[in-house]
Amino acid sequence: MPLPPRFAKQKPLRSAKYSELSREPLYMLVFLLPLIIFYEIALYSSNAHIHIKAREHLVRFFELFDMPFTQGLWLGGIAIITTLFIWHLFTGDRWKIQLHIIGGMAAEAIAFTVPLVVFGAVLGGYVAATTNSQIGSLDAFNKIAVSVGAGLYEEFLFRMILIAGIHTIVCNVFKQSEVVGLGIGIFVSAILFALYHDLPNAGTLSPIVLFFFFGAGVYLGFLYVIRGFGIAAATHAVYDVIATILLVSEAQ
Repeated sequence: MPLPPRFAKQKPLRSAKYSELSREPLYMLVFLLPLIIFYEIALYSSNAHIHIKAREHLVRFFELFDMPFTQGLWLGGIAIITTLFIWHLFTGDRWKIQLHIIGGMAAEAIAFTVPLVVFGAVLGGYVAATTNSQIGSLDAFNKIAVSVGAGLYEEFLFRMILIAGIHTIVCNVFKQSEVVGLGIGIFVSAILFALYHDLPNAGTLSPIVLFFFFGAGVYLGFLYVIRGFGIAAATHAVYDVIATILLVSEAQ
């Protein structure tokens, strides 16, 4: 899978910078693994509706290979883990993990949430939290689970898979530059990200809410390209935790 360019020969670990290590697939995997496990366990054990549409689309893909949906509870998480693991094997990076890098990634994700919070507030108050009427009825644990799941699987689908696919077509088929391929990928994925949130009842979201999702999609797309899937997914999850826990509670 052709992901944003970092397939150059790997520098020795002792000379690699934080900005490089934090974008390596093994670090992304270690960073996101607790979130993946948490969401999949919450999904398995909870009676509440905490399904994420993006995850369900991934799981239903496996149905094409005669994998029943009811047996696919863990397949969404396995898809992310397998992708990052194979990517790691492909790049030939070292297996050693420096824990302070993981801590730095967490701090970055929290910091990168601030612009999204400001953007949502300017547009009328965390519009993402009010688009799902079922969220308000969930307890705090399940709200957090929904937020984590959205961060993981929406970023996996709309950033890692979609941007990579568009980038491949634009660069390999139409022979455009890396910048053009990534730019078009970010823009198209942001449009589809906004439209995705208007489903299954298309036309129910107001233009300002759709604009929020488009803007958030552009922001997360740039974040994915510049800082990698791990930080983009965690940033998305942290924002959704803030939106669902604080704002839905305030609205009640």
